[in-house]
Amino acid sequence: PPPPNITVTPEKTEHLIGDTVSIRCTAPWSKEKMQGFQFLGTSGWAVDVRTTRRTYIYRFNITGPKDGGWHACTYTVINRFRQPVRSQESKSIILSVKDHPPQPTLALKPSSGVTIEGQPLVFLCTAPAEDAERRFQFYKEKVKVINGTEVTLGQSEARLRVTESSQNHTGNFTCGYEEKTEGRWIPSYLSQAVEVLVKEPASAPRLGVDPPSGVVSETYPLRLTCVAARDDFRLRFRFYRNGLEIPAGQAGSKTGNVGNFSELFFPQSPKKFSGKFSCGVEEEVGGAWVPAPQSEAVDVTVK
Repeated sequence: PPPPNITVTPEKTEHLIGDTVSIRCTAPWSKEKMQGFQFLGTSGWAVDVRTTRRTYIYRFNITGPKDGGWHACTYTVINRFRQPVRSQESKSIILSVKDHPPQPTLALKPSSGVTIEGQPLVFLCTAPAEDAERRFQFYKEKVKVINGTEVTLGQSEARLRVTESSQNHTGNFTCGYEEKTEGRWIPSYLSQAVEVLVKEPASAPRLGVDPPSGVVSETYPLRLTCVAARDDFRLRFRFYRNGLEIPAGQAGSKTGNVGNFSELFFPQSPKKFSGKFSCGVEEEVGGAWVPAPQSEAVDVTVK
């Protein structure tokens, strides 16, 4: 059978994502009984429609560039031997589809993506510079983030600040934006994901004393060792006597830090230095020093 006639509505130089397109296929008149139409697309899709009518309109929504390209249709009739016969293919019509706006980039502070409960998280979503009206969204595991303060910085950037992070914020974050085109909001591709890991606060460090009895004679060496519960972040240590910090270099003392522990060494134990000793550790998280609870106090007696 001869090819059908094909038309598309609306006729546009470029279709937008979200447009509804109607493809009309009309078979020429003949004595054979109609069985249906077939609609074909570039991306390999095909739709079969059963109908006895000689015209059929196939409607679909454009969801992306894959819906563009060439489209054609055929029809099938029942011949005099009661066998289905497919017609020649119609001429092709070309649909040009405007792609999604390009993906933005997502940056995170702290840049490592690792932080501690209670510390802030700051996300910065940056879109390619363009003079277009935009609105931004942030997502965690592809679900829109609604907790946090979102600020749009011009048409190309938006910032999301989570004031106090929790372990619920552990996961992959992305961002995207919508661009207003012909009165319609068209979503961009999503950014690359950034991974966030929110750890629980560090537990107290452990203080060790040498001699282990905690009893030392004047002029004999005294060594205090503070061991942090973890070394996931950069650490700094402090030593305390009766709740007051021991100044660096007091009585000729020396301090040394290696990995997750620090040592305060007195070559000679100062007179009247008895008291309750403890230590503390702080972790550097996103430029801020976050203290852990102080260690349990240890009694030291200088005789």
